Amino acid sequence: MIARVLQGSGGTYRVRAGGRELECSLRGRIKREDKGSVAVGDRVEVEELDDGSCRITAVLPRTRVLTRRAMARRRDQIMAANLDQLAIVVAVTRPAPDLHMLDRLLAVAELNDLDRFIVCNKTDLADSLPAELAVYSDLGYDVLPTSIPASRGLEELRDRLGGRTTVLAGSSGVGKSSLLNALFPGLDLRIGDVGERNGRGRHTTTSAQLIPIDDETFIADTPGIQHFVPTGVGVARLGHAFPDLRPYAGNCRFANCRHRAEPDCGVLEALAERLIDPRRYQSYLDILADAESAEDEARSSGNA
Repeated sequence: MIARVLQGSGGTYRVRAGGRELECSLRGRIKREDKGSVAVGDRVEVEELDDGSCRITAVLPRTRVLTRRAMARRRDQIMAANLDQLAIVVAVTRPAPDLHMLDRLLAVAELNDLDRFIVCNKTDLADSLPAELAVYSDLGYDVLPTSIPASRGLEELRDRLGGRTTVLAGSSGVGKSSLLNALFPGLDLRIGDVGERNGRGRHTTTSAQLIPIDDETFIADTPGIQHFVPTGVGVARLGHAFPDLRPYAGNCRFANCRHRAEPDCGVLEALAERLIDPRRYQSYLDILADAESAEDEARSSGNA
């Protein structure tokens, strides 16, 4: 029987199969694997035993995963698997938009051929879309303004989610759970407040979970991201993940140019001419440094 993993904790996994939800353990062979062998969103084979228990016997091949570096364990962590699209939620204020986080998530989506759009929430708290967020529309990204009190953008967001598996990602406090509760009454997801002193959100989603809306619609609700170190980002391809750098990367003297200090670099020339936003370029450099560190670590451990 084929099932979809909805959530996992302490070696027990909640899965959905044929309209039913089951609690499964892992078959011994999978349990002994030395890495995150089962992830939220995985398609798995399960078997029901005579005693009424259920266990996962195999994990089917994955498509389009969102991963990050788990710094404490120094290993890659799959946040969600078998995705169709990434919806990145930011707030116009309370908390202030984390633009570097936004850039990282967009770059990873680009490199993994994952459809992506930006949900700009809490627009009732501002007279207009902040300039630093409006620039993403100019770069070709879909930006959907939403507000729960004003009922703005909710129907369009519901339509975008229908019939697809979407990972909802963003910093704590931007309103991910509130949006889902407004879109799909009855979910009753926990909602947290934003701290008065630091303007940051408090974690309410403590572990990733795949929320089944219907047989074709799933929402991967992830914990609020405070620091996202992307994985699987090829250093040589990173420049192509930035649509504002991409037009100039073809003008570089070297095919493997990293657009940092090389001579005759088309990106650096465009930056000097103010054709590229310096803040976006700094985001590129930050991700590049993380990608280089990940490659160095892989080589030193013999995994390159």
